[in-house]
Amino acid sequence: SRRYNVLKAFSNLTRINLTSLSLINLVMMLSGSRMLVLFPNSARCRLKIIRNMDRTFSSQSLPPQDAATIVQGPSLLTNTGKFRPSPSIFFLPGLRSLPFWTAPSSMNTNDKNAGNSTIAYGDKTLTKVVNHLESNYLTIKQDYMKAVMGTGMGNDIGMGNENSPPKKTLEPDYDVNLKAEHASDKLHHGTWDWHSFILNGIVQPRFQEACPQTASLIQDIESELFLGTPFGFSFFSTLHGESYIKPHNGPMNLRLRIHLPLIVPSDTKPDAFSSKPQTKCGIRVGNQIRSWEEGKAIVLDDSYEHEVWNETNEVRVILLLDVWHPDVTIEERQRIASMFKYAKEQGWMKN
Repeated sequence: SRRYNVLKAFSNLTRINLTSLSLINLVMMLSGSRMLVLFPNSARCRLKIIRNMDRTFSSQSLPPQDAATIVQGPSLLTNTGKFRPSPSIFFLPGLRSLPFWTAPSSMNTNDKNAGNSTIAYGDKTLTKVVNHLESNYLTIKQDYMKAVMGTGMGNDIGMGNENSPPKKTLEPDYDVNLKAEHASDKLHHGTWDWHSFILNGIVQPRFQEACPQTASLIQDIESELFLGTPFGFSFFSTLHGESYIKPHNGPMNLRLRIHLPLIVPSDTKPDAFSSKPQTKCGIRVGNQIRSWEEGKAIVLDDSYEHEVWNETNEVRVILLLDVWHPDVTIEERQRIASMFKYAKEQGWMKN
């Protein structure tokens, strides 16, 4: 099969927002059944891809025999009012896609398993993961309140006084200066704090020490965690009042993202000053809008355009968790992880 190599990359490196600016050098190992496509179609990238017919590799750095097809600037039908998965970097054809993989809370109340979220396609793996998280919601919330807010189970972030301030053991680790997936001061305004267990695919020991119960519960589902890539995350996401995360697309369709709400503002009913007619605190994925309900997980596909807002004066806190898309086979997962390992060995990716 023909292979493509990236010979010349970015004409303006400082404006691209990736874990590694050399990520375009990746050579993907995949089974022959499906093809992973790299879409360098962003006008900001100005990515130039040239077919390489001559370059040879040293015996110590031979690329995998199965290489991804790299496509330059594919034509996309946009602005039609129809939202479809549009990941910014990788696309694996043939995966089922929906903006949300969980039914709205109102549709779950009459289910015979009331209390558990209804999962699209009746997917057994996702159902197992979601039920595991929801059944341990109070334990996870307890870890957050103690480690992040330095309090008990109350939701008041102002607990404590000048003589006895809250004893926090975990500090935020969201750094807009890092070249990471979400790191951009233009992506959001207001205050958005992260306290990460998995950050860019790497487990954070500080979180394990501060939130041992949550860390253990997440590790119970390790086989489904989106590990082996720099695009895997699990963190407490605290969106403060009057804060907004702008519309954007995730980097790939290989993962699904789970939100387990821990703290939700008490009054989200829109008023005359609300910018959104449905709720003052919510998330839009594609053309669908949802609000959070404490202890009720939401599963979404972030390769669709999505945005988040909190127009209240209270915090919204979720445990965010990335898992493999259930249609990505075990072999494909292993090859994807091997690709990133190879890229790191070549020095194309930074820690």
